[in-house]
Amino acid sequence: MREKLRSLADDLSILRGNFLVLLVTWVIFRFAFRLVMPYEPLYIRALGATPTVLGLMSAAYTAVFCLSLIPGSYVADRWGRKRIIVTMTYVLGFSYVFYILAPDWPFSPGWQLVLAGMLFAALARIYMPALQAMTADSLPPERRGLGYALTAVVPDAFATASPLVAAILVGRYGLVEGMRLAYTAVFGSFMVAATVRLLFLRETVRPAGPRGRMGIARFYAESAREMLGALKEASRSLKALVFIPLLVVPLSQALWSTFAPLFIVDFTGISEAEWGTISSIRLAFGLAAGLLAGKLADKLSRKKLLVVRYIASAPVVVGLAFAEGFVEVLAILLLLDLTAFIGMSASQALLADLTPREMRGRVLGARTLLMSLSSIPASPLVGFIYESVDPRLPFLALGVLSLVAALAMACLVEEPAEREI
Repeated sequence: MREKLRSLADDLSILRGNFLVLLVTWVIFRFAFRLVMPYEPLYIRALGATPTVLGLMSAAYTAVFCLSLIPGSYVADRWGRKRIIVTMTYVLGFSYVFYILAPDWPFSPGWQLVLAGMLFAALARIYMPALQAMTADSLPPERRGLGYALTAVVPDAFATASPLVAAILVGRYGLVEGMRLAYTAVFGSFMVAATVRLLFLRETVRPAGPRGRMGIARFYAESAREMLGALKEASRSLKALVFIPLLVVPLSQALWSTFAPLFIVDFTGISEAEWGTISSIRLAFGLAAGLLAGKLADKLSRKKLLVVRYIASAPVVVGLAFAEGFVEVLAILLLLDLTAFIGMSASQALLADLTPREMRGRVLGARTLLMSLSSIPASPLVGFIYESVDPRLPFLALGVLSLVAALAMACLVEEPAEREI
Protein backbone atom coordinates (compact mmCIF):
# COMPACT_ATOMS: atom_id res chain seq x y z
CA MET A 1 0.00 0.00 0.00
CA ARG A 2 2.80 2.39 0.90
CA GLU A 3 4.52 1.63 -2.39
CA LYS A 4 1.34 2.47 -4.31
CA LEU A 5 0.90 5.71 -2.39
CA ARG A 6 4.54 6.62 -2.99
CA SER A 7 4.15 5.87 -6.70
CA LEU A 8 1.00 8.01 -6.85
CA ALA A 9 2.81 10.86 -5.08
CA ASP A 10 5.66 10.62 -7.58
CA ASP A 11 3.20 10.75 -10.48
CA LEU A 12 1.39 13.77 -9.04
CA SER A 13 4.67 15.60 -8.39
CA ILE A 14 4.60 16.92 -11.97
CA LEU A 15 1.47 18.95 -11.15
CA ARG A 16 3.29 22.14 -10.23
CA GLY A 17 4.72 25.30 -11.74
CA ASN A 18 4.14 26.05 -15.41
CA PHE A 19 2.79 22.61 -16.18
CA LEU A 20 0.03 23.03 -13.59
CA VAL A 21 -0.81 26.51 -14.92
CA LEU A 22 -1.02 25.25 -18.50
CA LEU A 23 -3.13 22.29 -17.40
CA VAL A 24 -5.57 24.57 -15.57
CA THR A 25 -5.94 26.81 -18.62
CA TRP A 26 -6.54 23.82 -20.88
CA VAL A 27 -9.28 22.73 -18.47
CA ILE A 28 -10.84 26.21 -18.65
CA PHE A 29 -11.34 26.31 -22.38
CA ARG A 30 -11.57 22.58 -23.16
CA PHE A 31 -15.13 22.36 -21.84
CA ALA A 32 -16.23 25.14 -24.19
CA PHE A 33 -14.13 23.91 -27.10
CA ARG A 34 -15.61 20.42 -26.85
CA LEU A 35 -19.04 21.99 -27.29
CA VAL A 36 -18.22 22.99 -30.86
CA MET A 37 -15.78 20.29 -32.01
CA PRO A 38 -18.30 17.55 -32.94
CA TYR A 39 -20.52 19.97 -34.84
CA GLU A 40 -18.14 22.47 -36.45
CA PRO A 41 -18.12 20.89 -39.96
CA LEU A 42 -21.91 20.52 -39.80
CA TYR A 43 -22.24 24.16 -38.69
CA ILE A 44 -20.07 25.47 -41.51
CA ARG A 45 -21.97 23.31 -44.01
CA ALA A 46 -25.22 24.80 -42.69
CA LEU A 47 -23.78 28.24 -43.50
CA GLY A 48 -23.47 27.24 -47.16
CA ALA A 49 -20.13 25.43 -47.54
CA THR A 50 -19.98 22.23 -49.62
CA PRO A 51 -17.54 19.41 -48.73
CA THR A 52 -15.14 20.69 -51.39
CA VAL A 53 -15.35 24.22 -49.95
CA LEU A 54 -14.74 22.79 -46.47
CA GLY A 55 -11.57 21.18 -47.77
CA LEU A 56 -10.41 24.42 -49.38
CA MET A 57 -11.14 26.33 -46.17
CA SER A 58 -9.02 23.87 -44.21
CA ALA A 59 -6.21 24.21 -46.75
CA ALA A 60 -6.32 28.01 -46.52
CA TYR A 61 -6.18 27.84 -42.73
CA THR A 62 -3.21 25.49 -42.84
CA ALA A 63 -1.34 27.67 -45.33
CA VAL A 64 -1.66 30.74 -43.10
CA PHE A 65 -0.80 28.65 -40.05
CA CYS A 66 2.43 27.64 -41.78
CA LEU A 67 3.31 31.31 -42.30
CA SER A 68 2.91 31.90 -38.57
CA LEU A 69 4.94 28.84 -37.55
CA ILE A 70 8.18 30.04 -39.14
CA PRO A 71 8.58 33.17 -36.99
CA GLY A 72 6.85 31.41 -34.08
CA SER A 73 9.61 28.82 -33.84
CA TYR A 74 12.28 31.53 -33.91
CA VAL A 75 10.51 33.68 -31.32
CA ALA A 76 10.04 30.72 -28.94
CA ASP A 77 13.80 30.18 -28.60
CA ARG A 78 15.05 33.76 -29.12
CA TRP A 79 12.47 35.93 -27.34
CA GLY A 80 11.17 33.45 -24.78
CA ARG A 81 7.95 31.51 -24.34
CA LYS A 82 5.62 33.40 -21.98
CA ARG A 83 5.09 36.71 -23.77
CA ILE A 84 3.97 35.22 -27.06
CA ILE A 85 1.83 32.52 -25.36
CA VAL A 86 -0.12 35.06 -23.31
CA THR A 87 -0.59 37.62 -26.09
CA MET A 88 -1.73 35.14 -28.70
CA THR A 89 -4.10 33.32 -26.34
CA TYR A 90 -6.04 36.59 -26.10
CA VAL A 91 -5.89 37.10 -29.88
CA LEU A 92 -6.98 33.52 -30.57
CA GLY A 93 -10.05 34.01 -28.40
CA PHE A 94 -11.16 36.99 -30.49
CA SER A 95 -11.04 34.88 -33.67
CA TYR A 96 -14.20 33.11 -32.51
CA VAL A 97 -16.19 36.34 -32.74
CA PHE A 98 -16.29 35.71 -36.51
CA TYR A 99 -17.96 32.34 -35.90
CA ILE A 100 -20.54 33.93 -33.61
CA LEU A 101 -21.47 36.69 -36.07
CA ALA A 102 -21.55 34.56 -39.26
CA PRO A 103 -25.02 34.94 -40.86
CA ASP A 104 -27.03 32.04 -42.27
CA TRP A 105 -29.64 33.72 -44.45
CA PRO A 106 -29.63 32.97 -48.22
CA PHE A 107 -26.77 34.52 -50.23
CA SER A 108 -25.15 35.87 -47.05
CA PRO A 109 -21.38 35.58 -46.43
CA GLY A 110 -21.78 32.94 -43.71
CA TRP A 111 -18.97 30.48 -44.34
CA GLN A 112 -16.84 33.32 -45.72
CA LEU A 113 -16.95 35.06 -42.33
CA VAL A 114 -16.05 31.79 -40.62
CA LEU A 115 -13.11 31.51 -43.03
CA ALA A 116 -11.96 34.98 -41.93
CA GLY A 117 -12.07 33.76 -38.33
CA MET A 118 -10.11 30.64 -39.25
CA LEU A 119 -7.36 32.69 -40.90
CA PHE A 120 -7.26 35.07 -37.93
CA ALA A 121 -6.87 32.06 -35.63
CA ALA A 122 -4.14 30.60 -37.84
CA LEU A 123 -2.08 33.77 -37.44
CA ALA A 124 -2.67 33.79 -33.69
CA ARG A 125 -1.30 30.25 -33.43
CA ILE A 126 2.18 31.67 -33.95
CA TYR A 127 2.48 30.77 -30.25
CA MET A 128 2.28 26.99 -30.83
CA PRO A 129 6.05 26.30 -30.89
CA ALA A 130 6.46 28.29 -27.67
CA LEU A 131 3.59 26.40 -26.02
CA GLN A 132 4.99 23.02 -27.08
CA ALA A 133 8.47 23.98 -25.90
CA MET A 134 7.26 25.28 -22.52
CA THR A 135 5.31 22.06 -21.95
CA ALA A 136 8.39 19.94 -22.70
CA ASP A 137 10.58 22.22 -20.55
CA SER A 138 8.23 21.74 -17.59
CA LEU A 139 8.16 17.92 -17.52
CA PRO A 140 10.89 15.69 -16.02
CA PRO A 141 12.19 13.09 -18.52
CA GLU A 142 11.03 10.10 -16.46
CA ARG A 143 7.44 11.44 -16.27
CA ARG A 144 6.97 12.81 -19.78
CA GLY A 145 4.70 10.02 -20.98
CA LEU A 146 2.34 10.55 -18.06
CA GLY A 147 2.61 14.32 -18.37
CA TYR A 148 1.57 14.38 -22.01
CA ALA A 149 -1.25 11.96 -21.26
CA LEU A 150 -2.49 14.29 -18.52
CA THR A 151 -2.62 17.18 -21.01
CA ALA A 152 -5.31 15.23 -22.86
CA VAL A 153 -7.00 13.36 -20.03
CA VAL A 154 -7.44 16.01 -17.32
CA PRO A 155 -8.99 18.73 -19.53
CA ASP A 156 -11.26 16.16 -21.17
CA ALA A 157 -12.35 14.91 -17.74
CA PHE A 158 -13.97 18.30 -17.23
CA ALA A 159 -15.38 18.28 -20.76
CA THR A 160 -17.01 14.85 -20.79
CA ALA A 161 -20.51 16.31 -20.78
CA SER A 162 -19.74 18.99 -23.38
CA PRO A 163 -20.97 17.09 -26.47
CA LEU A 164 -24.19 16.21 -24.62
CA VAL A 165 -24.67 19.87 -23.72
CA ALA A 166 -24.01 20.75 -27.36
CA ALA A 167 -26.59 18.17 -28.46
CA ILE A 168 -29.11 19.80 -26.10
CA LEU A 169 -28.29 23.25 -27.52
CA VAL A 170 -28.68 21.96 -31.08
CA GLY A 171 -31.92 20.18 -30.21
CA ARG A 172 -33.42 23.20 -28.49
CA TYR A 173 -32.18 26.10 -30.62
CA GLY A 174 -31.28 24.39 -33.89
CA LEU A 175 -27.81 23.73 -35.28
CA VAL A 176 -26.91 27.32 -36.20
CA GLU A 177 -28.22 29.17 -33.13
CA GLY A 178 -27.05 26.43 -30.80
CA MET A 179 -23.52 26.63 -32.17
CA ARG A 180 -23.48 30.42 -31.89
CA LEU A 181 -24.15 30.05 -28.18
CA ALA A 182 -21.39 27.44 -27.95
CA TYR A 183 -18.88 29.69 -29.73
CA THR A 184 -19.75 32.50 -27.31
CA ALA A 185 -18.69 30.17 -24.50
CA VAL A 186 -15.44 29.44 -26.36
CA PHE A 187 -14.66 33.16 -26.62
CA GLY A 188 -15.23 33.70 -22.89
CA SER A 189 -13.11 30.71 -21.91
CA PHE A 190 -10.12 31.95 -23.93
CA MET A 191 -10.28 35.34 -22.21
CA VAL A 192 -10.19 33.70 -18.78
CA ALA A 193 -7.42 31.26 -19.75
CA ALA A 194 -5.26 34.03 -21.21
CA THR A 195 -5.55 36.03 -17.99
CA VAL A 196 -4.52 33.02 -15.89
CA ARG A 197 -1.47 32.52 -18.12
CA LEU A 198 -0.59 36.20 -17.82
CA LEU A 199 -0.65 36.07 -14.03
CA PHE A 200 1.00 32.73 -13.29
CA LEU A 201 3.27 31.47 -16.09
CA ARG A 202 7.02 31.82 -15.63
CA GLU A 203 9.62 32.00 -18.40
CA THR A 204 11.67 28.80 -18.93
CA VAL A 205 14.51 30.14 -21.10
CA ARG A 206 16.65 33.25 -21.01
CA PRO A 207 15.59 35.29 -24.05
CA ALA A 208 18.51 36.10 -26.33
CA GLY A 209 16.58 38.69 -28.31
CA PRO A 210 16.67 39.24 -32.06
CA ARG A 211 19.94 39.65 -33.93
CA GLY A 212 19.65 43.36 -34.61
CA ARG A 213 16.74 45.17 -36.22
CA MET A 214 15.07 43.23 -39.03
CA GLY A 215 12.37 43.86 -41.59
CA ILE A 216 9.67 41.29 -42.25
CA ALA A 217 11.56 39.59 -45.11
CA ARG A 218 14.77 39.30 -43.14
CA PHE A 219 12.85 38.17 -40.05
CA TYR A 220 11.25 35.31 -42.01
CA ALA A 221 14.58 34.41 -43.61
CA GLU A 222 16.34 34.36 -40.24
CA SER A 223 13.53 32.29 -38.70
CA ALA A 224 13.57 29.75 -41.54
CA ARG A 225 17.37 29.52 -41.35
CA GLU A 226 17.20 28.81 -37.62
CA MET A 227 14.59 26.08 -38.12
CA LEU A 228 16.54 24.38 -40.90
CA GLY A 229 19.72 24.63 -38.87
CA ALA A 230 18.07 22.91 -35.91
CA LEU A 231 16.86 20.06 -38.15
CA LYS A 232 20.33 19.65 -39.66
CA GLU A 233 21.82 19.32 -36.18
CA ALA A 234 19.21 16.74 -35.14
CA SER A 235 20.11 13.08 -34.76
CA ARG A 236 18.98 10.51 -37.33
CA SER A 237 16.31 9.20 -34.96
CA LEU A 238 14.95 12.68 -34.32
CA LYS A 239 14.82 13.41 -38.04
CA ALA A 240 12.97 10.14 -38.61
CA LEU A 241 10.52 10.97 -35.84
CA VAL A 242 9.87 14.31 -37.53
CA PHE A 243 9.46 12.99 -41.09
CA ILE A 244 7.79 9.56 -40.75
CA PRO A 245 4.44 10.92 -39.46
CA LEU A 246 4.20 12.93 -42.70
CA LEU A 247 3.07 9.67 -44.31
CA VAL A 248 -0.07 9.62 -42.16
CA VAL A 249 -0.79 13.00 -40.57
CA PRO A 250 -2.00 15.00 -43.62
CA LEU A 251 -4.72 12.50 -44.52
CA SER A 252 -5.51 11.80 -40.87
CA GLN A 253 -5.97 15.48 -40.00
CA ALA A 254 -8.20 16.09 -43.00
CA LEU A 255 -10.38 13.12 -42.08
CA TRP A 256 -10.78 13.62 -38.35
CA SER A 257 -11.01 17.41 -38.27
CA THR A 258 -13.54 17.81 -41.08
CA PHE A 259 -14.81 14.79 -42.97
CA ALA A 260 -15.20 11.98 -40.43
CA PRO A 261 -18.10 13.76 -38.65
CA LEU A 262 -19.77 14.34 -42.03
CA PHE A 263 -19.21 10.71 -43.06
CA ILE A 264 -20.57 9.32 -39.80
CA VAL A 265 -23.73 11.45 -39.94
CA ASP A 266 -24.21 10.98 -43.70
CA PHE A 267 -23.43 7.26 -44.18
CA THR A 268 -23.51 5.22 -40.95
CA GLY A 269 -27.06 5.87 -39.81
CA ILE A 270 -26.01 8.08 -36.88
CA SER A 271 -28.11 11.18 -36.17
CA GLU A 272 -26.69 14.53 -35.06
CA ALA A 273 -27.94 13.91 -31.51
CA GLU A 274 -26.39 10.42 -31.44
CA TRP A 275 -23.12 11.90 -32.67
CA GLY A 276 -23.11 14.16 -29.61
CA THR A 277 -23.69 11.14 -27.36
CA ILE A 278 -20.87 9.20 -29.02
CA SER A 279 -18.53 12.17 -28.54
CA SER A 280 -19.29 12.28 -24.80
CA ILE A 281 -18.72 8.54 -24.42
CA ARG A 282 -15.39 8.89 -26.21
CA LEU A 283 -14.32 11.64 -23.82
CA ALA A 284 -15.22 9.51 -20.80
CA PHE A 285 -13.36 6.54 -22.27
CA GLY A 286 -10.37 8.77 -22.90
CA LEU A 287 -9.94 9.41 -19.18
CA ALA A 288 -8.89 5.81 -18.56
CA ALA A 289 -7.26 5.23 -21.95
CA GLY A 290 -5.14 8.37 -21.72
CA LEU A 291 -3.79 7.59 -18.26
CA LEU A 292 -3.04 4.01 -19.31
CA ALA A 293 -1.21 5.24 -22.41
CA GLY A 294 0.84 7.71 -20.38
CA LYS A 295 1.92 5.09 -17.86
CA LEU A 296 2.82 2.70 -20.67
CA ALA A 297 4.94 5.39 -22.36
CA ASP A 298 6.96 5.80 -19.14
CA LYS A 299 7.37 2.06 -18.48
CA LEU A 300 7.75 0.50 -21.95
CA SER A 301 9.73 1.29 -25.07
CA ARG A 302 8.29 4.46 -26.60
CA LYS A 303 9.45 3.43 -30.05
CA LYS A 304 7.73 0.03 -29.82
CA LEU A 305 4.52 1.67 -28.65
CA LEU A 306 4.56 3.90 -31.74
CA VAL A 307 5.05 0.91 -34.04
CA VAL A 308 2.21 -0.97 -32.35
CA ARG A 309 -0.03 2.09 -32.60
CA TYR A 310 0.38 2.36 -36.37
CA ILE A 311 -0.11 -1.38 -36.94
CA ALA A 312 -3.18 -1.60 -34.71
CA SER A 313 -4.92 1.47 -36.14
CA ALA A 314 -4.71 0.31 -39.78
CA PRO A 315 -7.48 -2.35 -39.80
CA VAL A 316 -9.64 -0.34 -37.41
CA VAL A 317 -9.75 2.81 -39.55
CA VAL A 318 -10.61 0.68 -42.59
CA GLY A 319 -13.44 -0.86 -40.57
CA LEU A 320 -14.97 2.57 -39.97
CA ALA A 321 -15.50 2.96 -43.72
CA PHE A 322 -17.99 0.07 -43.61
CA ALA A 323 -19.48 0.52 -40.13
CA GLU A 324 -23.23 0.84 -39.61
CA GLY A 325 -25.23 1.68 -36.53
CA PHE A 326 -24.53 3.23 -33.15
CA VAL A 327 -22.78 0.30 -31.42
CA GLU A 328 -20.48 -0.58 -34.31
CA VAL A 329 -19.41 3.01 -34.94
CA LEU A 330 -18.84 3.64 -31.23
CA ALA A 331 -16.72 0.49 -30.79
CA ILE A 332 -14.49 1.38 -33.75
CA LEU A 333 -14.03 4.97 -32.60
CA LEU A 334 -13.08 3.85 -29.08
CA LEU A 335 -10.42 1.51 -30.50
CA LEU A 336 -9.07 4.34 -32.63
CA ASP A 337 -9.02 6.64 -29.60
CA LEU A 338 -7.02 4.08 -27.63
CA THR A 339 -4.38 3.80 -30.37
CA ALA A 340 -4.31 7.59 -30.72
CA PHE A 341 -3.66 8.10 -26.99
CA ILE A 342 -0.84 5.56 -27.06
CA GLY A 343 0.72 7.23 -30.09
CA MET A 344 0.35 10.75 -28.70
CA SER A 345 1.95 10.00 -25.34
CA ALA A 346 4.80 7.95 -26.81
CA SER A 347 5.62 10.30 -29.70
CA GLN A 348 5.60 13.52 -27.69
CA ALA A 349 7.67 11.98 -24.91
CA LEU A 350 10.18 10.53 -27.38
CA LEU A 351 10.44 13.88 -29.19
CA ALA A 352 11.29 15.60 -25.91
CA ASP A 353 13.78 12.82 -25.07
CA LEU A 354 15.63 13.37 -28.35
CA THR A 355 15.55 17.19 -28.54
CA PRO A 356 17.91 19.45 -26.54
CA ARG A 357 16.08 22.17 -24.60
CA GLU A 358 17.72 25.04 -26.48
CA MET A 359 16.51 23.61 -29.81
CA ARG A 360 12.97 22.60 -28.84
CA GLY A 361 11.13 25.64 -30.11
CA ARG A 362 12.72 25.37 -33.54
CA VAL A 363 12.56 21.58 -33.86
CA LEU A 364 8.96 21.29 -32.67
CA GLY A 365 8.02 24.26 -34.82
CA ALA A 366 9.71 22.71 -37.86
CA ARG A 367 7.87 19.43 -37.23
CA THR A 368 4.51 21.18 -37.00
CA LEU A 369 5.33 23.27 -40.07
CA LEU A 370 6.18 20.21 -42.17
CA MET A 371 3.00 18.45 -41.09
CA SER A 372 0.94 21.54 -41.86
CA LEU A 373 2.52 22.12 -45.28
CA SER A 374 1.85 18.52 -46.26
CA SER A 375 -1.76 18.92 -45.09
CA ILE A 376 -2.50 21.85 -47.43
CA PRO A 377 -3.24 19.72 -50.52
CA ALA A 378 -4.73 16.88 -48.45
CA SER A 379 -7.87 18.71 -47.27
CA PRO A 380 -9.20 19.85 -50.67
CA LEU A 381 -8.22 16.49 -52.19
CA VAL A 382 -10.16 14.58 -49.53
CA GLY A 383 -13.07 17.01 -49.97
CA PHE A 384 -13.14 16.33 -53.71
CA ILE A 385 -12.92 12.56 -53.20
CA TYR A 386 -15.65 12.70 -50.54
CA GLU A 387 -18.00 14.69 -52.74
CA SER A 388 -17.23 13.35 -56.22
CA VAL A 389 -15.53 9.91 -56.04
CA ASP A 390 -16.05 7.68 -52.97
CA PRO A 391 -16.23 8.91 -49.35
CA ARG A 392 -14.78 5.57 -48.13
CA LEU A 393 -11.58 5.82 -50.17
CA PRO A 394 -9.65 8.13 -47.75
CA PHE A 395 -10.21 5.67 -44.88
CA LEU A 396 -8.79 2.81 -46.96
CA ALA A 397 -5.75 4.88 -47.96
CA LEU A 398 -5.09 5.85 -44.34
CA GLY A 399 -5.04 2.18 -43.33
CA VAL A 400 -2.38 1.36 -45.92
CA LEU A 401 -0.23 4.39 -45.05
CA SER A 402 -0.34 3.48 -41.35
CA LEU A 403 1.31 0.14 -42.09
CA VAL A 404 4.03 1.87 -44.13
CA ALA A 405 4.66 4.28 -41.24
CA ALA A 406 4.96 1.37 -38.79
CA LEU A 407 7.65 -0.26 -40.93
CA ALA A 408 9.59 3.01 -41.28
CA MET A 409 9.39 3.69 -37.54
CA ALA A 410 10.67 0.20 -36.72
CA CYS A 411 13.66 0.56 -39.05
CA LEU A 412 14.77 4.17 -38.59
CA VAL A 413 14.09 5.30 -34.99
CA GLU A 414 16.28 4.43 -32.00
CA GLU A 415 15.61 5.50 -28.43
CA PRO A 416 18.35 7.61 -26.77
CA ALA A 417 20.70 6.09 -24.22
CA GLU A 418 20.24 9.26 -22.14
CA ARG A 419 17.12 11.41 -22.34
CA GLU A 420 17.36 15.17 -22.80
CA ILE A 421 16.18 17.23 -19.83
